[in-house]
Amino acid sequence: MSVNTYLAGLNILVAFLGILFLVFTIYEFTSLRRLKDGFNELKDQFKKEIYTTQRAMQRVIASYHVQDLDKRIEILNEAVQIDPDVFNGFNALGYAYLQKEDYGKAIDAFNQAIKYHPADKAGFHDLAIAHLYSGDEELCLKYLKKSIQIDPTSKADLVTNPIFEPLRIKDAFKELIH
Repeated sequence: MSVNTYLAGLNILVAFLGILFLVFTIYEFTSLRRLKDGFNELKDQFKKEIYTTQRAMQRVIASYHVQDLDKRIEILNEAVQIDPDVFNGFNALGYAYLQKEDYGKAIDAFNQAIKYHPADKAGFHDLAIAHLYSGDEELCLKYLKKSIQIDPTSKADLVTNPIFEPLRIKDAFKELIH
């Protein structure tokens, strides 16, 4: 074999490696472009979610200043329709129904609060209050126990909250607070 043959083979090898490098570069460029597009989509989705949550939160906050219970319930229903996961949306709705003495709807609202925030003691605590108002002490105690299981500091709420005064003579209640 002559030197020219070696050089021709080397040129072919270098050209092949150059083409391989070019293909790899194009592949990486398109991968990065897809990744960038994915990040942009995620950013846009995140912005929309923040906007939606802010809209819902503004309604929840505005409802605190509304004296008319029907109007407050209407505003809170709008808030949870906009974003069911909005902080305190279903809890505030439940309390509005409690004030209206519509215990069934209050219980439904607090159940929704638990559905969206199962690790928050407030939903269980509020659901217990709704059951107490509706006359079901057994379910009240059940949800108070669940509230304490989620957050043991809930015991202090039970001791200081006058709503639970009728339960203080019950052995099951005494067990919860000790």
